[in-house]
Amino acid sequence: MRFDKITLLLSNHRHPDNPAIPMTLSKHQIITLLRSNLSPNESQEQLQTEIQEALSELQAQGEIYAGMRNRYCITPPTVLALDRDNLSGLRFRGDRAYLPLTHQVLKTEQSNDNLSIRPKIGGFNQIKNRLSQAGIRLVTVADSIEYLPYPRQPTQAILRSPWLENPFSISNWQSKGSIHQYVPRRDTPQKSRWVPLNYQQLQDKTLLQLPTGEYLWFQNRAFYELEPDTAMLAVFYQDKETGYPLKIQWDKPQGRLNLQGTSLPSVYAQLLWRLSEPDSERYRTRLIQSINHPIVETIFQRLGCILV
Repeated sequence: MRFDKITLLLSNHRHPDNPAIPMTLSKHQIITLLRSNLSPNESQEQLQTEIQEALSELQAQGEIYAGMRNRYCITPPTVLALDRDNLSGLRFRGDRAYLPLTHQVLKTEQSNDNLSIRPKIGGFNQIKNRLSQAGIRLVTVADSIEYLPYPRQPTQAILRSPWLENPFSISNWQSKGSIHQYVPRRDTPQKSRWVPLNYQQLQDKTLLQLPTGEYLWFQNRAFYELEPDTAMLAVFYQDKETGYPLKIQWDKPQGRLNLQGTSLPSVYAQLLWRLSEPDSERYRTRLIQSINHPIVETIFQRLGCILV
């Protein structure tokens, strides 16, 4: 995976008139800029697949934002703590331009590129104040749980600007692959709930995914583009409304959570990543300590999922 290259690329892409502001890059631009690092044995198709997987993983980690039209931006600089009384395992996320400054204001005496932060300053409030003065947030897991959004359909406030083209027209999409509709089905993983759709089958209040990855919502004979998080909240809303909740593989005795083939709203994914460590032997599988099991169960309860 090209995690470090992508985060550095987005961190270094600054506004020309105001370097304090990072700018967005499209997936196509990211692929183009990283193409020079292509291995002689790696095809263009492999590169695109690997970068898409890396972008999804970085979004889950809270390192980047994903917006409309496959555009990405580095997240604001943030230092993460498990709780106010556990400051031994602080972790930096987001805009790498602020990483050296984080080490400086917290007097860590560590390498400036180290993402694990060990401050020489004691006390949660003192650390928070110093970081805040430098434009860096300090957040805990508890800060995140309270504001988790519930699954919901796109509101009229979101559906403001219709998509100007019919995505089912031959000239637009037929050569690029199928348009898929999200259809909840019993005992089916999330990835398999996306099924090909033709225009004649289209019904009102339908969630679509284009071959290029964008999400659309069809309502009142119009198409509307959705941000990935809005689309994911609609996914879990439809699961709940149809009575086919998503089942997530949860080996509780081993603390192993299997998220292969499952996409989550970014705030949920980021919280889970803060509470867990990666399983080096299994892709998209997280290892969670027993002390955090109740929080994990609360997260999926809010999404309407069943842990099995």
